[in-house]
Amino acid sequence: MFYDNNLAIEATGLSKCYRLYEKPSDRLKQTMPWQRQPLYQEFWALRNVSLTLPQGQTLGVIGRNGSGKSTLLQLICGTLTPTEGKVRVNGRIGALLELGSGFNPEFTGIENVRLNAAVLGLKEREIDERLNAILAFADIGSFVNQPVKHYSSGMVVRLAFAVQAHIDPAILIVDEALAVGDELFQKKCFARLEQLKQRGTSILLVSHSCSQITQHCDQVLLLHKGKPQLTGEPHRITGIYQRLLQASDREWEDVIGSEIAEHETTHRTPTKSGKETTFSTDRSKESETSPITIPWMDHNLKSESCITYPAKGIEIESLTVHSTDGREVNTMRHGEPFDIVVVLKPETSFEAIRIGCFIANQNGGRVTGQCIPRQVGKGISTIKDHKLSLSFYFHGGLWPGYYFIGAGVSTTESSGHFLHRVIDKTVIRIIDSDLIQPIGNTDLRRSVRG
Repeated sequence: MFYDNNLAIEATGLSKCYRLYEKPSDRLKQTMPWQRQPLYQEFWALRNVSLTLPQGQTLGVIGRNGSGKSTLLQLICGTLTPTEGKVRVNGRIGALLELGSGFNPEFTGIENVRLNAAVLGLKEREIDERLNAILAFADIGSFVNQPVKHYSSGMVVRLAFAVQAHIDPAILIVDEALAVGDELFQKKCFARLEQLKQRGTSILLVSHSCSQITQHCDQVLLLHKGKPQLTGEPHRITGIYQRLLQASDREWEDVIGSEIAEHETTHRTPTKSGKETTFSTDRSKESETSPITIPWMDHNLKSESCITYPAKGIEIESLTVHSTDGREVNTMRHGEPFDIVVVLKPETSFEAIRIGCFIANQNGGRVTGQCIPRQVGKGISTIKDHKLSLSFYFHGGLWPGYYFIGAGVSTTESSGHFLHRVIDKTVIRIIDSDLIQPIGNTDLRRSVRG
């Protein structure tokens, strides 16, 4: 019996524990009646997760790899049995979990469509009525008549999503599978999700893309090492998550603890008579006290792809990013202006040099950059025996995401021959400042600040 018809999903104290054995024979020994001592270690993939998903809303689930996101979805779908807790589901579930799950690799695309739709509860007449719409949405051409084992990963996810999105599910669960598709197909999928949502479908979405979460979700659940941390408004929760991506467990405890204390909706304080008084916090002060409202330096955020080339008479000693008040930072909001500061250490004299910096995305594509020629007699008397510091100003046009910064020094006569060059020296993180939809590579709107 489902207790609340307004809820699509209701989970209480949901937990999943696995037994880890050191060797296979221990698993057999554990079944013997005389074996009383456990020969295994318990691993809790998920611990005490409670959530509710109202009908017609979208709940996002975020967390680092291994935080229990996929386990939670499998428990809700029924493909895993919980060790503790209960989950109640109201209506037909459509699930897009592991890539290609439910597909027979020897069957053709059309055969898999019919098989999956039948398993999900559609009658043969309903499958025939929707087949053309499913194949048109997948848009994989003549490959629908080929065995799925010959498909690319993108073609598999196209066909799988097309099936799930056309069975009119009461609940649609999507676990990061859309990340395999190209950007155009992702946009097509999210447009379809919005259509389903308007029809009353409830959506449970797992994604590492915070911009997708903030754009499409009504609430967000943050998991860490199998335990629920926070649930709340997407912009606030994703901001906290982005701050803690490379943080230690101690930092997670400190930040989450302060956030719970700061953003708790109600507090109970004892009165003189010993009774409790309930009052609401002032939500208008959240932006002033939240740790994500100003640029900060995350010392756990480091580039692992840095390449440094040999120096020829001059060295790029440091390459850092600074906020408008001069602090070194690596995490800032979208639209926040910043400076890239290059410090050079010369070992010989140069009549003229050219200094440039660039910002690249995670795929290595150059997004933007600047170059300044510096000549003797024009601002610099000499660059021998002392360091030279240059600042490159950027008005904050980077969309949310991760970016890598590099720099190079060359002579003005031959800009293609570097005296020194560093690639991916510094990494920065841009987080959402409001509900925005990135289009293109950069935001070219001018930032107006008082």
